[in-house]
Amino acid sequence: MKKKTSNRFFIMTILLCAILSSCQTGTEEPAIKISAGSEELPTIYYGDVYNEKQEEIEANIKEFMIGKRWSDLPSVTYGDTIQVQARNFEAEELEVYEYLLDQKGNIVSEYEGQPLHMGSIVDGKLEFIFESSYVLEQYPELSVEEKLVHGLVIRCKINNSSFAFSTLILGTED
Repeated sequence: MKKKTSNRFFIMTILLCAILSSCQTGTEEPAIKISAGSEELPTIYYGDVYNEKQEEIEANIKEFMIGKRWSDLPSVTYGDTIQVQARNFEAEELEVYEYLLDQKGNIVSEYEGQPLHMGSIVDGKLEFIFESSYVLEQYPELSVEEKLVHGLVIRCKINNSSFAFSTLILGTED
């Protein structure tokens, strides 16, 4: 009798584990690759939560920069092509927003502006020309080695959820 109870318990445990494991969907977090020329730019992932408000974007930028120097950010020349590649997801379009940052990670430009670029993803990629609306002469107090710090925030809809990614670069003139 004791053996029957033990076997039933074992079978019930196996069934419960099988049912619970089938309930998990295990979706992979979206990943992108951002590059300028042959250089891959660092990516900050926001996911589908805490990516709308200016304070949320700034908090992740500040966390990303812990232990790093602003002068070590990659430089991108105005007029260069930046490519965004969707690695493991599909979306119809991407919106790219450009923000000017100070050396504390605060956004000092207008946050609620229009996208720098909005476009459809073709063959899993979006390319755009990096043309800043900010001029170094207007913001000398924000310069890092005579370059401005730009935060590019990329937004997209994936399965009806809003996702955001960003990269930090130093904008340079020819």
